[in-house]
Amino acid sequence: MDTDTIRRETELVRADWAGRGRHWDRRADEIAEQAARMNAPLIEAADIAPGQQVCDIATGAGEPALSVAALVGTEGRVFATDLCPEMMLGARRRAAAQGLRNITFRTADMLALPDSDSAFDRVICRFGLMFCPAPARAAAEALRVLKPGGRVAYLVWGPREETTMFVVFVAAAEAVLGPLDEVEEIDLARPFSLGTPGALASALTEGGLTDVEEREVRFAPRVPADAPFWQAQFDMTFGRALDGAGEAKRHALKEAVAAGFEHLREEDEVPLSVHVRIGTGVKPTG
Repeated sequence: MDTDTIRRETELVRADWAGRGRHWDRRADEIAEQAARMNAPLIEAADIAPGQQVCDIATGAGEPALSVAALVGTEGRVFATDLCPEMMLGARRRAAAQGLRNITFRTADMLALPDSDSAFDRVICRFGLMFCPAPARAAAEALRVLKPGGRVAYLVWGPREETTMFVVFVAAAEAVLGPLDEVEEIDLARPFSLGTPGALASALTEGGLTDVEEREVRFAPRVPADAPFWQAQFDMTFGRALDGAGEAKRHALKEAVAAGFEHLREEDEVPLSVHVRIGTGVKPTG
């Protein structure tokens, strides 16, 4: 992909997330449990420890940057970076509310980080790399800012059809809105662009990292059927597309999603499946 194409694609991503920012901010606290579930294997894979200097890329509404800031302690520091400043407004507020003084927020493209070479012990990214038009170049930029022997860890969605939430969302959206490839404000393909086994590892290897490993992580939560467990993710996924669509269409889509989950009900619970993939790599010491 040439430079001009990458620049155009990046601007499209930036505009998309600028429109989603307020929806993510409003719902971030509601998905705290889900965020913690996703944070844990990423933090473990990155081998985060007290005193480290950590760059969190695509920090969004604040996680895992806030959790990592608490973990690295006062001797460490987190530099939370996102392409879209609107996404970090809530993160700044949450950091202040938690009394975290060891976190710095910056607006920056993961393809051009505002840091010197060999600045960080760790670089992490949760659900961000798949939105980058050039993931291998992003991995190379992470390699640049890593200290020799430093580690990167990326978490991405696995195949879309293996995460129940999105299976239901896609079926409902297509029933109400028509083919999703014709709905400009909804992109339920890009988030899964690195979901095929091996795709993430290939990007990290091409970016120059060594000791690259990729593994799958699966969750199988069972949630109360009468709980609004899907509504936060619904707003974060469809909020921008429905902002100007009218209340009737929003109601119809919510009804279709609710019916989709009701169809999966087993007594008083809904069984869910979640498939994510974690890729790690190391900067050579030689």
